[in-house]
Amino acid sequence: MGYMQRALELSREALGISSPNPPVGAVVVKDGRIVGEGHTLPQGQAHAEIIALSQAGELARGAVLYTTLEPCCHFGKTPPCTRDIIQAGIAQVHMAITDPNPLVNGKGMAELKSAGLDIYLDECSEEASEIAEAYIKFVTTGTPFVVAKFAMSLDGKIAASSGDSKWISSEESRCYAGELRYRNDAIIVGIGTILSDDPRLTARDEAGNSRIKQPLRIVVDSSARVPLDAQLFQESGFVLVATANATKDRTEALSTAGVQVLSLPSENGLVELRALLKILGERGITSLLVEGGGTLLGSFFDLRLVDKVVAFVSPVILGGIDSPSPVAGQGVAVMADSIRLKRTRVEIINDDVMMTGYVR
Repeated sequence: MGYMQRALELSREALGISSPNPPVGAVVVKDGRIVGEGHTLPQGQAHAEIIALSQAGELARGAVLYTTLEPCCHFGKTPPCTRDIIQAGIAQVHMAITDPNPLVNGKGMAELKSAGLDIYLDECSEEASEIAEAYIKFVTTGTPFVVAKFAMSLDGKIAASSGDSKWISSEESRCYAGELRYRNDAIIVGIGTILSDDPRLTARDEAGNSRIKQPLRIVVDSSARVPLDAQLFQESGFVLVATANATKDRTEALSTAGVQVLSLPSENGLVELRALLKILGERGITSLLVEGGGTLLGSFFDLRLVDKVVAFVSPVILGGIDSPSPVAGQGVAVMADSIRLKRTRVEIINDDVMMTGYVR
């Protein structure tokens, strides 16, 4: 394994814990061996480069640093990494991509160059950009990176005609979907999903135990119909109910139960999703996983708000004209207006097929 590949491996370990900071991995190499490595810790704690330098100690002098993102050069919750890199005596820095954050965006690289360090760029840039995709969108637009996730039968259904949907996908696929929950800052579902499935919407490990860090759970519920005894309210972590036409009695009942209620503008009787994304961005939510149901997913696609799709297709046939599909909404009238995914990737998980692709 190459040194940058090891740094990328470390950066993946930071997914789900580093936000709103980027998931970064760093490796310090001296005389052909790794003498220090690390990944970004939760906000306010050490960045990847600082951990790697700390491990290396005096061996960092004259060594080579591999990092998946341009080192920061500004004071935030922690001091700038460039300062520590220079003081440690690093001779050479290899970085996969520059940091599009306006506070950095080439300034970190320029500072290191002016201090006499040799800088190399654009090694494994595509892979590094994908790992940091949520951070990149967030710092350039101020809104979350939106991932649409759904599982369906081979004939495009998400449930039988009775509404039974447990389970279309395999246990292995559901474990991967659980990892997606962990990696994203927030999960969002529509009120229909709550009423029909009563999900917990929690991130769990492979053993089924709740993780210490939980994403924000959001219910889009125009009229605040969500039952106070819904399972998601019994779990640890924060729940936000986004409404548009709720009565005062309903919003007060939810607030009294400890639920945060967000009143938003209405668009055709539904919550205005662009306004919701704007507020989530202002609150530091860098990534949002849209889990359904079909009405909510359809609205996100109709408004062209989705960045990435993760779809699981299971080898089962459900049939029936009343069996629901994963994406509803208005849809498109002609094929020329269809949303065609780019940079698609197909993987086999047990008997399921997982397709990943990008809208933008």
